Amino acid sequence: MKTASDAEFHRSPGPWPGDLAPAPLEGTAPSPESSGPFRSVGFTLSSIGHAVSRRFREILAPLELEPREFALLRGVSAAEGQTQHAIGGRLQIPPSRMVAFVDALEARGLLERRLNPEDRRTRALHLTDAGRDLLDRAFSVALAYERDLTADLGADEREQLLDLLHRVGARLSLRPGVHAATADSALADE
Repeated sequence: MKTASDAEFHRSPGPWPGDLAPAPLEGTAPSPESSGPFRSVGFTLSSIGHAVSRRFREILAPLELEPREFALLRGVSAAEGQTQHAIGGRLQIPPSRMVAFVDALEARGLLERRLNPEDRRTRALHLTDAGRDLLDRAFSVALAYERDLTADLGADEREQLLDLLHRVGARLSLRPGVHAATADSALADE
């Protein structure tokens, strides 16, 4: 059964449905060459996401920290004392990848595995003082970046944008607070 929006979708000329068609530049007939900027939610989110991710990597670089390492340090900080299996599960990191990530951060003196008092067969993850200091500095940089990104938005507009983006994310079955790249690449190179 077709809805009114289905009818509108099929009624419009060209490849774009009704109000999703790009507007022609002023004084020209619509054509691929004369249309205005491509206006698509998916394209815009993808383009912005790429730019935000690239810039975030650049601002963490002076701290010698990758976004995936920041995510893992943040995850440990939020659940300090839990097993690496539990933290990896929450972040959707396969156990084999989690071991490698934790090994690398432990080698840098940022994380440590401690005996789990509840189960001596497992290890609990804890930030070291150096890890906590680096995470604090990274959070400061990330907060400054967030403020810069949203400088042209009022507080209410920022909250509205976040609400709308969460609704789009829910449509994609994204888990709140878990980066979508973790499901595809286990924090490999987001």
